[in-house]
Amino acid sequence: MKPSDISEIKHLYQLDPERCGIHRISGCYVNGEKTRVVEFTENFLTLPEEERFKYLEIFRKTLSGTRDRNLLLLRPRQVHREDHSGDMTGEEVKLLQTLIETDLKDEAVLKEFYDRVIEHFQYIDNYLILLARQNYDVPGKTLDGLELEDASEEVYRHVLCAICPVKPTKPGLGYDPTDKAFHNLTPGQIVELPMNGFLYPAFVERSADPDMVLYYSKDTVDIRPGFADAVLGSGTPLAANGQKESFTELLTETLGEEGDLSTVLQIQDSLREIVKEKKEEQESPVLNKEDVRVILSDCGVAEERLKDFDERFDAVFTVQEQPETEKDETALSRYPEDVPIEDRIFVASNLVPGRKLEVKNADFTIRINTDRTELLETRVIDGKKCLVIELEDGVSVNGIPIGI
Repeated sequence: MKPSDISEIKHLYQLDPERCGIHRISGCYVNGEKTRVVEFTENFLTLPEEERFKYLEIFRKTLSGTRDRNLLLLRPRQVHREDHSGDMTGEEVKLLQTLIETDLKDEAVLKEFYDRVIEHFQYIDNYLILLARQNYDVPGKTLDGLELEDASEEVYRHVLCAICPVKPTKPGLGYDPTDKAFHNLTPGQIVELPMNGFLYPAFVERSADPDMVLYYSKDTVDIRPGFADAVLGSGTPLAANGQKESFTELLTETLGEEGDLSTVLQIQDSLREIVKEKKEEQESPVLNKEDVRVILSDCGVAEERLKDFDERFDAVFTVQEQPETEKDETALSRYPEDVPIEDRIFVASNLVPGRKLEVKNADFTIRINTDRTELLETRVIDGKKCLVIELEDGVSVNGIPIGI
C-alpha cells in the first residue's frame, strides 16, 4: 500500500456519519488469565458521539506510523495441495473473510476469532480486541487526481482490528460537580491506544487485495511474528531493528578487511539514493539478494568477497534453534520461521542513518551530516592511523570556539 492508499482509508475513520461507512463494531475484553470477561457488538452510528470519537481515534491509530516499521504489508501463505485443486486460501484468511461476509453478526465466528487471538497474543495484562466492519464506495478519480463523487468504481469491504491494553486508572481526589466538592475517585479501567492490529483486505492501488493484509505494530522491535503467523497466516519480515543489525553483520562478514571508509560511505550513499528514488515514487524501497549484491559490486567489493555472499544472505533469514526456556517473541522477530522467498528482503530505509552518520571507536564518537561525508578521510600520518576531518567553519568544544 502506498502512503496515499493508507491515508485514504485512514481518512474514513473520522467523526462524520455520512462518510464513515462503519456498520458495527464488536469487541472482547480479555483479562490477564486469558479469560473472555465480556463480549459486545454495537451499531456504531447509534453510539454517543463521545464514544464514537474514542473508537475512531483507536482505529485511526491502527493505520498510523512509519511504513515498513510500524505498518507492514504482509502476504498470507496459501495452503499447499498436492493435486493443485480447490481453494488454496488458508484457514486464517477464510476466518477473516467470514467476519466480513457475516458483518460481525455471527457470534460463533466472532468467538472463533477471539479465541484464536487469545491463544496466540502474548500479553500478561488485560486487553481489548476491537473489530470494525466498514464499506467504502471508492470514488473514481480524474487523471489529475480529483475525486468524482458520483463515480464509484467499487465497494471496498473490509475489517479493521485493534488490540488495545486496558490499564487501571490511579485513585485520587476528584471534583464532583453534583455536590461541588472533592471526593476520592473510585479506580476504573481505561482503554489505551492499540499495541497491534491489522486491516484486511489491504487497499492496494485503491482496490481491495484479498492476498495482502496491512499489519500494525506499535513496537518496531518486537512485531509479534507468532501472532501474525497464527491469526493472519502470514510470515513476517525481520523487524526494523533486526534488519539493521543483520545487514550490519552481513556487511561486516562480506567486506572483511576491505571494509574501508570509502567503501562503507559508498554503500551508504547508494542506499540513500534508492530510498530517495522510491520515496518519490511512493514505493517501498526493498532490497533482495541480487539488489544487495549489485550494490556491493558497484561499490568495488572484490568478486572473491562476493563468492559466499548468497550463503551469508540466506543465513540472515534462517531460524536459530533455541531451548524452550529461552524462546520469546523478540527472538522470533529477528529470525522469523518459514520466511517465504518474497519476504527475504531488507527495507533500504531501515538500513540508512537519518540526518547524521556516526563514526566511533572505544574513545570517541563523531556525528556528521550524511550529505557532508566527503569531509571525512582516513590517512596514515607519521606511522599512525588517523581519521582526518576537513574544517570549513569555526570549531567549538563544549560550545567554546577554538582556533586552528
